Amino acid sequence: MKSASNQASFSPQAFTVLTGKKTILDWFRLDDITEQYIGWLTDPVVVRFSNQKFKNHTKDSCKAYLSSFQGTDNLFLKIMDKESQKAIGTMTAYYSSHHQTVDVGILIGDRSVWGQGFGLDAWCVFTDWLGEQPLVRKINAGTMRPNLGMARIMEQSGMVLEAVRPGQELLDGQPQDLLYYGKFTSKCK
Repeated sequence: MKSASNQASFSPQAFTVLTGKKTILDWFRLDDITEQYIGWLTDPVVVRFSNQKFKNHTKDSCKAYLSSFQGTDNLFLKIMDKESQKAIGTMTAYYSSHHQTVDVGILIGDRSVWGQGFGLDAWCVFTDWLGEQPLVRKINAGTMRPNLGMARIMEQSGMVLEAVRPGQELLDGQPQDLLYYGKFTSKCK
């Protein structure tokens, strides 16, 4: 386990473009707020398992969300298809300096690439990078039980199911469990 005694603090400024086998991760910028991006957030299929479905997404609300990352230890990234250089999704990381933990989220908004390994590739590239950062000792994430693709990504990246909150949220009027995964900083399997 990492020791905090002789390490610098976590710094999102240390992030540089990351390249995986299928994806490139880069900062999400103002010019990434496109009709396509807003379309992902308003697509009921894309946000089916996300609380984003309860929000009204506009260009202004997206700008406000992006600006909420400024001056924080949190990261908001875009995921691009390495081959086409086309934006296909986003990732977030919310860092807690008090606990040296990071909560990670992912949205693959481009449904045409679903099921092709882009999510797992981006997830592993990003969580591996986070695991190498000073003062990050644990990475966490969660999802609703029916979100099988997300659960698979977390499990295939070496995360372990740590907790279940039975019937915590409603999906189509039916109570669903929330699954919480975590892993101490180490490489994907």
